[in-house]
Amino acid sequence: MRLYTWLSNIPFLRKSYVLKFLFVAFLGIHIPLIGIVVYILFHPKIISPGVLFTITLILTLVATGITLWILRKLVQPMEIASEALIRYGERGIIPSLPTRYTDEVGTLLTNLQMRINENEDLLSEKKDLTSLLSHDLKNYASTPQFLARFILEEEPSDKIKNYAELILESTTHQLGFLESFIALLREEEAFSRTATENQEYRLDEIIGLIEKVSDQKLSNKKLTFRVVKEVDKIDVVMKEEYLQRVLMNLIDNAIKFSYTGSEIVLYIMEENDSVVFVVIDKGMGFENSRKDELFEKFSKLSRPGTNKEPSTGIGLYLCRKILERSNGRIYAESGGTDMGSKFTVILKKRNHHVYASYPVKRD
Repeated sequence: MRLYTWLSNIPFLRKSYVLKFLFVAFLGIHIPLIGIVVYILFHPKIISPGVLFTITLILTLVATGITLWILRKLVQPMEIASEALIRYGERGIIPSLPTRYTDEVGTLLTNLQMRINENEDLLSEKKDLTSLLSHDLKNYASTPQFLARFILEEEPSDKIKNYAELILESTTHQLGFLESFIALLREEEAFSRTATENQEYRLDEIIGLIEKVSDQKLSNKKLTFRVVKEVDKIDVVMKEEYLQRVLMNLIDNAIKFSYTGSEIVLYIMEENDSVVFVVIDKGMGFENSRKDELFEKFSKLSRPGTNKEPSTGIGLYLCRKILERSNGRIYAESGGTDMGSKFTVILKKRNHHVYASYPVKRD
């Protein structure tokens, strides 16, 4: 930034970044010419063409090198802006960019700092709104629910009892929606501030955790959980806790929508430059033409499970958002109602940048 600052202190260069570039380039182009003129003036002897060519070549190379070095230094403010934006996006580090410059790059730095500060203010307001929702609105919804329970304890007439039960059911749904909405706000903020990481994981540890957490739910519905893996270790760009979370959510959904006594299978394999996870169940399924709706926020396809298990409608949406942050993909497939479901997750391996752009088919 020293060179940029020095050039910004020159009055006729102060307000134009382009002029700074042209000024440096102009000096660089004319250094050989100036050098030759000075040499001729102070060296009156006749110069042979060979000597003149050699001097010109040397001065041209020196001038080119110096000019490129200076121009490289001159783009440093843009590099600082780019690095600051990346750090803020990946780790939430708030930069302190210089805002005193008045040229095009100075305006860019100033606007970038202002937008980041405004975004932080919005995030702060979002946190306040989340706190308000989690406290006041839940209290508002809880009051009629409490009164409905109180009425039912008083052994009212059948008509009053029906009204009280309707109020209780309605407020229960309202509280469920509020809790889902608050969870969504918190989750979106949490993983938006989480950096992606290159990490190697042992699959046995991840699978073991999934089986431990899911054991009771599987047992309650007499479900069989089978894992078919072609690799023992994976090396992907995603934090372990988020990888576990995506898989846990898919397995939990498969349990929720599976019929008693059926089977859930988790396939893990490598396909080209990617690691692929496929979760297959033999449950309720869905209309394949509406598969993209499953990943929408508060999806309209959200429904109770086969044993009336509640569904928030945000689980698959959060899975998609987490995967997109790690350049991953998720696909859903089904043969239709009661034909089961297949969810495919594709994650890139470390140091690979090309994804399979299609759902992986597996019988």
